[in-house]
This record gives sequence, structure tokens and C-alpha cells, in this order.
Amino acid sequence: MKTLTRVKLINWHRFTNTTIEFGSSTLLSGENGAGKSTLLDAIQFVVTCTANYFNKAAHENGKRKLAGYIRCKTGKENKPYERTGEISAHVALEFYEDSKKQYFVVGAVIDSASEGQEKTVRYLMDHTRFTEDMFFQGKTPRSINQFHSANSGKIKMWCKTGIEAKKMIKTRFGRIEDKFFSLIPKALAFRPIDDIKDFVYSYVLDEKEVNIDILRENVRTYQELEKTLDSVKRRIAKLEIIEGHHLQVMDGLGKDKMYDYFLERAEADILGERFSEVKSQLQMEKYRLEQREMEIKATTDEKNERQQMRDALMAELAKDEDFLALDGQKRELQKLQTALQEQEEERRDLLASVKTSSAQVTKLLKLRDADPCFREYDKVLKNLGMQEDISEVKFLTRRVIACKKQMYDENQLESAKLQVQLNGRKTERLELNKKIEQLKQKKLTYPEEVVKVRQAIEEEFARIGRKPEPRILCELLEISEEQWRNAVEGYLNTQRFYILVEPENFDIALGVYDRLRKGKKAYGVGLINTRKLEKYSEAPEGTLAAMVSSQNRYASQFINMILGKVHMCKHYSELKNYPVSITKECMKYQNHVASAIRPAIFETPFIGQNAVRVQLEQAVKERERISEEIRKLEEQLRKLAQVTDVLNVDADVDIQYRLDVLTRIKTIRAGIDKCKKNIVTLEKNATMIQKRIQLQTLETMISELDIQLGKWNQETGRYEQKIEDYKRETERLQAERAFKQEAVVRLGAAAKDALPAWNSDYEKQTGDKTFEQFRDNFARRKKANATTVERAREDMVNAMVSYKTEHDFGAAPSMEGYPDFAEVYERLRTSELLNYEEKVQSARQAAEEEFREQFLAKLQENMKQAQSEFKELNRALRDIIFSNEKYEFIHQPSKRYRQYYEMIMDDFNAIQGESIFSGLFHENHKEVIDELFEKLALDNENSAQALDEFTDYRTYMDYDIKIVHSDNSYSFYSKVCEEKSGGETQTPFYVTVAASFVQLYSNNIGGEAIGLVLFDEAFNNMDDERIGGVLEFLRRLPLQIIIAAPPDKIQYISPSVEETLLIMTDEKVSFVERYHNGAV
Repeated sequence: MKTLTRVKLINWHRFTNTTIEFGSSTLLSGENGAGKSTLLDAIQFVVTCTANYFNKAAHENGKRKLAGYIRCKTGKENKPYERTGEISAHVALEFYEDSKKQYFVVGAVIDSASEGQEKTVRYLMDHTRFTEDMFFQGKTPRSINQFHSANSGKIKMWCKTGIEAKKMIKTRFGRIEDKFFSLIPKALAFRPIDDIKDFVYSYVLDEKEVNIDILRENVRTYQELEKTLDSVKRRIAKLEIIEGHHLQVMDGLGKDKMYDYFLERAEADILGERFSEVKSQLQMEKYRLEQREMEIKATTDEKNERQQMRDALMAELAKDEDFLALDGQKRELQKLQTALQEQEEERRDLLASVKTSSAQVTKLLKLRDADPCFREYDKVLKNLGMQEDISEVKFLTRRVIACKKQMYDENQLESAKLQVQLNGRKTERLELNKKIEQLKQKKLTYPEEVVKVRQAIEEEFARIGRKPEPRILCELLEISEEQWRNAVEGYLNTQRFYILVEPENFDIALGVYDRLRKGKKAYGVGLINTRKLEKYSEAPEGTLAAMVSSQNRYASQFINMILGKVHMCKHYSELKNYPVSITKECMKYQNHVASAIRPAIFETPFIGQNAVRVQLEQAVKERERISEEIRKLEEQLRKLAQVTDVLNVDADVDIQYRLDVLTRIKTIRAGIDKCKKNIVTLEKNATMIQKRIQLQTLETMISELDIQLGKWNQETGRYEQKIEDYKRETERLQAERAFKQEAVVRLGAAAKDALPAWNSDYEKQTGDKTFEQFRDNFARRKKANATTVERAREDMVNAMVSYKTEHDFGAAPSMEGYPDFAEVYERLRTSELLNYEEKVQSARQAAEEEFREQFLAKLQENMKQAQSEFKELNRALRDIIFSNEKYEFIHQPSKRYRQYYEMIMDDFNAIQGESIFSGLFHENHKEVIDELFEKLALDNENSAQALDEFTDYRTYMDYDIKIVHSDNSYSFYSKVCEEKSGGETQTPFYVTVAASFVQLYSNNIGGEAIGLVLFDEAFNNMDDERIGGVLEFLRRLPLQIIIAAPPDKIQYISPSVEETLLIMTDEKVSFVERYHNGAV
């Protein structure tokens, strides 16, 4: 052990020139003010290389200064110092090194030109003992320069700074730890205390500063920016509400126009139906009138004929002979005439069918590649009355029917194909109309599965309170040179639709995506892991990445990673010069293969704000193209429908089954001719009686005919009146319908591209209900829609007023003022939101890094070191027994701050590259992080005091002393301290301090170490037995003990130490008397 043997004090308070010898254990005693603490302060001034701990044992807040010791401060007002002028002082400590049997000296030289102007130099002299001539030039103490010059051959180290001096002390004292410089002053000022935590703070664990000024500033900046971002988001949310209400209003107004169109068209169609009904009734009345007039004429003619016959019979009654024969022939004639009339009716139907079929055949003959049978059939129909043999006509008719059916089937198949195409095109146009509406609202349309995944992630983030929302990559990008747009869009392809989330939110988003995958709801959607992309912060020159920019840091880094390897080439011949390259014409080279990117991939742009405009233009053009295709398909279907009409075989089938009527008519007419001849013959031979009977019959018939003609003439008048009424009604309905049709045309023209969809919806809605039902239904809808529009308009105005009030916005709260709100919404959404999100991300990263490095990491390091120190201290205490007791320090997470302890000691904190705001760590410690960040952001005296506690690593542990008894039972100090006397409760603390020194000196790495321990004002509250016990314990340890105590303690302490130094003063000079006690 390196033992302190002598101390030299020159001009140190009242020690003008004193040499003091020390043994292995020493008691310093004397009255108050004699100089006990002065001597100890001199020793610790040299070994700790600082003047910050003077007289701490006597006064906790002691204010002794180096100048007071050098100039000998008196405390007198008229003469504050004994020494004035320029003064030089010396404190030298001489040590003996047992292992090498040699001495060395460490000391300090102080020059004081005036009060507060002290200069100190410390030194080391090896292989020597100090002598008087080292310090004096004659009788004058040497100054720093003089001392150095006089002893330059002996001085091994000359230290002008405290750092150099501490390094020297540590090395020469046995390469001991830095803890030595704090433990010496603590032991010197040691006073046993009852609170274990205070003891640990004061004597076991050093206070270690954790500078959080930058962290606090970063947290404030982050929270201020986050508040600003939240404000922007709140503004966007409010504007989105306005936008939603405006969309409802516009949608309602659009529906209102559609309902107006529907109602006007329904009214027109109702009038059309009524017009048709009235017209049909008019035609019916005309037909009835015509039929009745024909009947009147026929009856009148019949009456006249009967009158003629009556008159003739009256003149010829006497000449008629064969009545019976004549009557039979007349009945036969009547029967044949009736049959002829029936057959003539059927013949007229036949001729009507012939006329219809002939018209169809005429149209069919105009078609290319018409079957020859149609031309032959046309000739036959035109000369049908001249045909002698109708069997050939029947055969030709069957042939025509079969040919028409074949053509009809082919026509229907072609119509079905065209109808499928037409429906497909109309569906495409409807989708385009939706897309155009979205594009007009600045919204792009993404693949269905991308939208599904993003929506699911947004819902999960909203549920757990995560920000910001997921974004689609292309929304965050801009292309600087349009000539390279196709190359960028084409190379990225589906990567444009990758979803980007913050690094700390990736695990959560990935979990959501995986649930969708397991449910077979989403595949092939890219989810970007934005961690560890910092190395891609710069876009390499000459690569496609240089053409793309983003305000979002992660999007920029990802694009630099993907496109930073793709070299831009002016000509395809340059492609092979790079592993991956591309031309602006989209010729790509990769993996030693050149290929052209399909134009369909890049023709529709998604990147940048111009993408919406270009897509809108493309969609409008595409809609025009599809509308033209629809027009052509409808024209083709119309032509096919015309052909379908002439392929109807109803008339041909009718002809086929009515042809026999021609033969039957010929047969009946021959029979009629024969009967007529017989009647003529018989009438010449009729008897008078027969003629009289015929006359009576004629009279009866004439009377009946007169009665019938009277009734029919009355009916004719009624028919004529109805016809006049119906004519006036049709004129009125036609005028009203024309007016409604003009309104329908006007509303349809205003609808523009929406008209086809309106017409399609109208036709669908009226397919299964009457026009009156449709009209009444949509009249109710129009009324309900008006209410909805008005409510949405009121909600929009209220939202506008709320926004104006909260954000001092000057636009009018009305439909007219909406464009101003929309302009702000677009600017916030597409520019400021991204800007502030990036700023918040940067500020949060800065706060996070500072939080990790200057708070979590430092506290964790300090706590682990403290735990290691406890381990070492307990190892030193393990073999130390005092009064059959052993002591062990216990530390555990603080009950009050356990959550903080777990956060600080979380192994996750040690994983570099991970965010403290990411999944597992943030989920486990969210409340603690939020509470701590809130405290960091406060700026007042109370918060500063609280933060001092939070930055002290010792706060997060609770402490106790485990007392192990000789029978291996144990108790805890915290539970028994109140039951024991003061002396008993102080014992563990003295044992612990001593063990701390043993541990410190035994852990040296430089061979033999010192064993110096200084106690000032020790054992004040202990009885003689306890004092003796403690001293006996200390003597067994490899330590050199120097104890300062008042005279009343000499009798208890001196028997246990090797020597007693009695320090006395005459108030001008202090001196020492040495007494050898002989304790070993």
C-alpha cells in the first residue's frame, strides 16, 4: 500500500511552515477552529485537484475559498487577512510505497498576487522525500517559477491544469478510477443519515448531469410544428366538410336537373299515351260511323230493292207458276252468296298478307346476296290471281319462310353480339363519367386492391390514434422535366401505387395488410418500409431519380433507391453502357436485356399535380371516342332491326294457309251462276199464290228496314259529335306534348354527356311501371331532393361560417364564395400538408434522436453503471463482517417511477435504427413518453425542478440494505431502523463507506494503490462501544484512516488508532503535537 507519511504546509491558513507526520491510522483532535479541517482540506486539495470541497464536514454549505487559506482569513472587519501582498503557498504530501521501498511526493504550489487571483500548479516528484530547501529561497517561500527552477531535476510531472493533475494523481496512486475524486470529499464530509436514499445519493452514487436543453428545444419545436400540422389538418378537415356539403349540393342540383328532365319527359310521354288513346278512340268512332253509314247505305239499297221487287210482284202476281222450285233455288242462291261473302273476306285477308309480304320482299331484294327465291316469290305474288296451280305457290312460300327464318336467326345472333358490345361501351362510359367527376375534384382513381389496403390501414390508424395517414407514392412525387415523364411513369409502373407510412407505423400497417391477405381480400399491393433509407437521401446525377422530387423525405429516399440505379440515355445505342438504363422514348435495358415499355403503362400519368389535368383530358377524349363507338353500334343495331322487321314470316304463313280460298271462290261463283239461271227460268213459271206470299214477305221486310234505318240515323249523329270532340282533344294534346318535348330537348341539351345515362336510367325505371307511377314517384323524389339540397346548403354555409370565425377567412359563406374555400383546401392538401408533415417528421426525428441519445441512452448507461457499482460494492461487502452481521445493498425499480424504469431499461431502446415511436416500444411505453414529452415542452420553474428529478438516473430505483445475521436470517434496514438506536442505525453506513474505499483501491489496474480515507467530525452520535467497534472494524481493512474529532472523543478513539495529532492555535499560528498510541 502507498501510505501517506508526511504533509508539508507553508502559508496554509495559520500553518506558516509545518511538517506533520502520519502513521497507518491517525486521530486529529483539537478545539474548534484549531485547524483540524484546515489540515484535512489541505490533503484533499492536493489529492482531488480542486478547491470546491473545503470544510464541508463542519458546514454543509461551507464557503471557504483558496484565498482564505493562502492569506489566512481572520473574519475581522478591520483586518480580514493576516497575509497581504504577493504570497506563495505550498502543500506537499509525501508517500511511501511499500512494494518498491521508495518515496514520492505530490504537491501544489499556489501564487496569489491579490485576493481571488490565485494560480495553482501541481507536481509529482518520484524517488525522493521533501526537504526545506525545496520550498524556500532563504526564508521566503518559493513562487511557482522559483520552485520549478529549483527542483526541475526532481520534478517528474508538472501540471498546470486540473485535468492534467487528476490524470497524474490517478496514475501515481495506482491507476485508480475517477470515482476517487468524488469519494474522498464525500467521506471527508460524512455524517451518518437515517434515509437510505439520501445516503446512496450522497455517498454511493454520484450525480451525473444529463443535458436536455437541446432535447427540450427539439421537443418544443416538434410539438409546435405538430400543433401547426394539426391545425392544418383541422382546417383541411373543416374544408373537407365544406367540400362534402358542396358535393352534396352539386349532386343534389344535378339530380334536380335529372328529375326535371325525367318529369318533363314523363309528362310528354303521358301526353303521348293520352294522344294515342284519343286518336285511337277517334279512329274507332270514325270506323263505327263509316261502318254504320255503310250499313245504312246497304240497308237503304236493300229496302229499295225490296220495294222494286214488291212493285214488280204486285204487277206480275197473276203470271207466276212454279213457286216451290223458285223458292228452293233462291235459298240455294242465298246460301252460296253467304259462302261467297265469307270466302271474299278471307280473300281480302289473303291479299292484305300478300301486300305485306310483297313489301318485305321488295326490301329484301335491295340487300346484297339476296336469295333467288325472293325474286321468284315477288313475281308470283304480283300475279297471284292468274295462277292456275297453287301447289307451286305453296312450295315456293314454304321455301321463302325457311330462308327468312335462317336470315332471322343470323340477324338475331349479330344483334346480340352488337348489343353486348354496346352495353360494354355504355358501362365504360358510365365508369369514365365517374372518373371524370373524381378528376374534376382533383382525385385520382387507383386499382381497387390499393384503395382497399389504404382504407383498411386508415381505419386501423384512426382506431389507435396514429398519425399521419398512409399515402400513395405517386401523390407525393413531382417530375421536374416533362420529357422524361413517360420513362419515369413506365419504369415505376405499379410501384407508383405503393403505399407509404411512417417508419414507426410500418409494423402496424403490415399487420393490417396481412389480415387482408389471409382473408383473400388483397394481393399485389406494395407497402414501403421507410426504415434505413437514409443512405438514399441524394439522387445520383444522370439517373432517373434526378428527374423526380418530393417534399416527403421517405418518398424521396425510396425513389432515389429505385430510380437512382437507372441511367438516362439520349440514344438507345448508349443503353448497354450501364447495368440499368432507359431512354426518354421508354426503351429500357436491364439484366443485359433491352425491351420497350408498353405505352399503355405510361400513357395515363399518375405522378405530380399535372397528372390530374392530363388524366382529365384523356378521360374526356376517351369518352368522346366511346360515345362515337356507341353511336355507330346503335346505328348498326337500328339497321339490323329494320332487316329484322322485314324477316317476319307471319304474312307468309298466312298466305300459305289461305291460298285455297282462290279455288273455293271459283267453285262457289260457278254454283251461284247456275242458281241464278234456274231462278230466272222458274220465276217465269211462278204461280200467283207464290207471288202473293213473296209480296207479303217483302212488305214485312221493308217495314223492318225502315225501323232499323231510323235507329241507325240517330246513332250516326252521336258518332259525328264524338268525332268532333276527339278532334279538338287531339289538337290540344298535340300542342301540350310539343311544348313538353321542347322542354325535354332543352333539358337534355343542358345535360350534355350525362344525357345517355339519364335516358338509360329513364328507360330502366319506366320498364316495369306506368308513366303516371314514374311521374308521381319522381315528383316525391324531387321534393325530397330539394329538402336535402337545402339542408346540405345550410350545412355548407354553417361550416363556412365556422371556418371563417375560427380562421379569420374573408370569403363569403355561400355557393358564390365556395371557389375561395376550394382554392385554400387544394393548397393546404397538396402543398402545405406535405410541407408540414415533412417538417414534423424532421423535428420528431431530431427530438427522437436527442431523446434516445441524451436521455434514454444516457440514463440507461448511468443506471446500468450504478447497478454495476452496487454489484462491486456488494462484492466488497460480502467478506466484511461487523458484529456478526453482513450488509448487502438492494436496488430495484422505483415503485413510483416503475413505468419510467421499464422504458429506460427496455432492450428495444438499444436497437439502433428503430424508432421510439414504432410499434412495440411505443405501444409499451406510450403513456410515459407522452407524459415526459409534455413535461419537456413546459417552460416554468416547477417544470424545471421536475425535470431535474426526471434527468437524475437515481430517481428510477428504490434502495435498501439487507442485513444478514450469523444464522443466515436477514432483515431490511428500512423496516428495523426505527426500532434501533441511532448508533446502531449508523453502523451500516460507516461499513458501506469503508467498503466503497476498499472496492475503489482494490479495483486499481496499476499495481499497488493508496489506502487513504479521511473522516472529519466523525462518530458524533455514537457511543463509545459503537465507536470502538467501528474503529476496530476499520483497522482490519487495508486502509490508512485519518480521523478528525473534537477532544471529547479522544478517550474513545485514540485506543484504536496508531497516533493522535493534537492541533492547537494561538489565533495566529497553528501547530501540531504528536502522541503515539501504540495501536496496531
